Amino acid sequence: MKDKIARLFRLRPLHISVIALLYLHGPAHAAHLQKILPLPLLKKIQRKYDGETSKRFQKWTDLMKIGSDLREEDKLVSVNRFFNHMKWVEDEELWGQKDYWATPVESLLKNAGDCEDFSIAKYFTLLEMGVPEEKLKISYVKYQHNRLAHMVLTYYPEANSEPLILDNTTSDILKSSERTDLVPVFHLNNLGVWDNEQPPQRLGSADKIQQWKEMIERLQGRIPVKLT
Repeated sequence: MKDKIARLFRLRPLHISVIALLYLHGPAHAAHLQKILPLPLLKKIQRKYDGETSKRFQKWTDLMKIGSDLREEDKLVSVNRFFNHMKWVEDEELWGQKDYWATPVESLLKNAGDCEDFSIAKYFTLLEMGVPEEKLKISYVKYQHNRLAHMVLTYYPEANSEPLILDNTTSDILKSSERTDLVPVFHLNNLGVWDNEQPPQRLGSADKIQQWKEMIERLQGRIPVKLT
């Protein structure tokens, strides 16, 4: 079984060591991570920035407040459209690290990120807007034509239903069967990590992935976010 899991992650060496940890550890805590922009941090940002950055954060807070009353399908469209305005930039250029998973605040400060940053920002914003956590997963996929790695956010309207794909490369939210260019590998959220089997096999706790753990610590204010 461990050999089978390891083979899934040859696209990015990080995940071979990650998956060994996931396989050996138990369930993650299931608490929702709400209040992704606490008032002290918002005030700090307002003191430090003005202009377009300030407007961007105001639009985000307005989206989370007003959007909580929308139908779930409309929440998906609004959040996907909002974050897809960010620029796509490699981690090494943006953060000086090979694989940095940014919080939504960090991504919006830069107005940029790579695929996991888009997916993380959409995931936590939709949670804040009241979408149940069991309906959302951040999905590690590979492109069918060139086998390159990518991350998207998947939304499950009902338990075991076909998911919808929120992708930073397109404004269209399509069913997974319509995204024949993508091959799912594994999925994660606050509740754990799942191999893309039928039925999906739970592999362990997401907080054993170092990048996820550090991002959550910044999100919760246990370590500071990068404001520059």
